[in-house]
Amino acid sequence: MGLAILLGLLIFMALFHEATLESGAKVLGPNYLRAYGWASLIGIVLQVIVHEIGGLVVAKWYRLPLHFRPFGFGANASATLESIPRNPWVDAIMGFAGPITGTIFSLILAGIFLLVNNPDNFTDDSPLFLGMACVGFFYNLVTLIPIREFEGGWIAPAIAPQAWLLGLIAVGLVLTHEFNLVLLCVLSFGLPRLILIISGRAPRLDTIFTPRQHLIVNFSYFILVIVLAWLGTVTFDKLPDLVRDVMGD
Repeated sequence: MGLAILLGLLIFMALFHEATLESGAKVLGPNYLRAYGWASLIGIVLQVIVHEIGGLVVAKWYRLPLHFRPFGFGANASATLESIPRNPWVDAIMGFAGPITGTIFSLILAGIFLLVNNPDNFTDDSPLFLGMACVGFFYNLVTLIPIREFEGGWIAPAIAPQAWLLGLIAVGLVLTHEFNLVLLCVLSFGLPRLILIISGRAPRLDTIFTPRQHLIVNFSYFILVIVLAWLGTVTFDKLPDLVRDVMGD
């Protein structure tokens, strides 16, 4: 259902908002590697490892069986949680661990870029740190798409239907202001979950939560999703000028 909604929205945008779709679907081109240097390959691997370490730390805290599978997209959380009885709260915390850790790492990279560059002219030095921060923001946002194979799928059952409704409206409003393809995926795969819960075809696992746990999960998920989308878009918009300056074209 989520894939059908996503394809429908993409077809609609391709027909009526082609320019917006094209701008939102841009990714870092292969020529950017020359601007970043080969260190960018190490940076991308580090993004995945740091992301997975977050899950390992939480697993250690909850005394869960530890797994380290640095393949990204929730591999570590899935490997850990599949082997234990399901607990929606622990599932959600494990789901948040990697994206939050990865977001902090990306913010550190962006901070390093600001420190090593001239505040009045950001085009003096290599955009490596900002580029890797941008990759991290989008990577961690992708992992929050509410699909079972991603961390977002482990968080989603803990979110109340009221929060889904308000959160998806907020995501939709953000999309009308600044299009983001990954954020569109969050909306497309979140809508079916809301529909299934309202129709009674999916169990409500959030009913066992305390009010404090409700606040933590419901607000944290949508705030993190929207903030990552904004950070990814802002850093991506700054990269073309930096790359052209470094590459001389």
